[in-house]
Amino acid sequence: MSDSLKRTVTFQPHQAKKEADPATLSTTGRLMSYNDQLKAGLKNGANFTQLLDQLITTESTEELFKAVADLTVFQLDTAYLVFPLQYSKSDFYLIFLNRLLDLHQRTGVVLQSSDQYHELYHEYAGINAAGYFVFEFSNDNPDGAYYIEKNSQLKLFYLDFTKHLLRFNSHALTQLLLIDYYPKLEPQKIKNFAKILLEIGNYLKQDFGFDVDFGFLDPTNSCVYQISDSNLSTTIIDQLFVAAAQGGKMLESGTVAQSAILRLDDQVTVTIFRETDPDQVHFGEWLLKVRDLHQTTSWFDVLLRYQFLKEWYLNNLNSLEIKADLLYFS
Repeated sequence: MSDSLKRTVTFQPHQAKKEADPATLSTTGRLMSYNDQLKAGLKNGANFTQLLDQLITTESTEELFKAVADLTVFQLDTAYLVFPLQYSKSDFYLIFLNRLLDLHQRTGVVLQSSDQYHELYHEYAGINAAGYFVFEFSNDNPDGAYYIEKNSQLKLFYLDFTKHLLRFNSHALTQLLLIDYYPKLEPQKIKNFAKILLEIGNYLKQDFGFDVDFGFLDPTNSCVYQISDSNLSTTIIDQLFVAAAQGGKMLESGTVAQSAILRLDDQVTVTIFRETDPDQVHFGEWLLKVRDLHQTTSWFDVLLRYQFLKEWYLNNLNSLEIKADLLYFS
């Protein structure tokens, strides 16, 4: 909803829920009851404006989070007082992320308003011509909201303020960034967008203790990416040997059975292996790890940089795709 829209109120006394039988009240009593209900509605509206002020002006991350948590469950309308023009829950989520990035002096995300659809939305520098982003809600997971690319309806991540939880969707990110956007945009612009998403996750984790699954955006050396196909065909590994050679790299056999190591530039290594230790949580699954000295390179970064790896990954996507949390992404 556009900030320029005037807030108006509609008085609806006929919708009131009477606390007593009207027949037992005098005319004066009914007027006083009506006036008290209006006062309560106006006080409720004033409380809302204080929270909205806090959301858009506070310099404290703690106050910012409290404001958005309260606003997303706030019931502004009452039986006696209805505000026809209101920001939606989706709008509050967008404002929160924008303010969070602002407080960390991070630029690149613009909060825009659509008069046509009466909604706020995000635009990102460098990719604004390709798409824009909003939050939407689902009956399957009503406690939080999905951050979607509006044109494609792809769900990039799920955000839940109540559970302090953030889950990225590697499937949607692969489709959007490596398939849909890649032919249209410069790789650096795609990388900049992905970097902001990563920073959102880091800020939520650092500032509010969120449980975050970054999916294939995670650059930490401790990250283990789960491959979708637990019975990965050795033919796909053979294809990687060929693709690596064509890309001027050498795929080496690992020190343990059913593993292979690819050494890339800048001391980055990619290891694909099957977990053979029955005491490990991913026993029997095919996994992938990326290691670099500075822990700034994710599997996504590798795919974006190396064309031969991207083609190998996308050609075998049904088997190689990095898993997302099935509780939130089917």
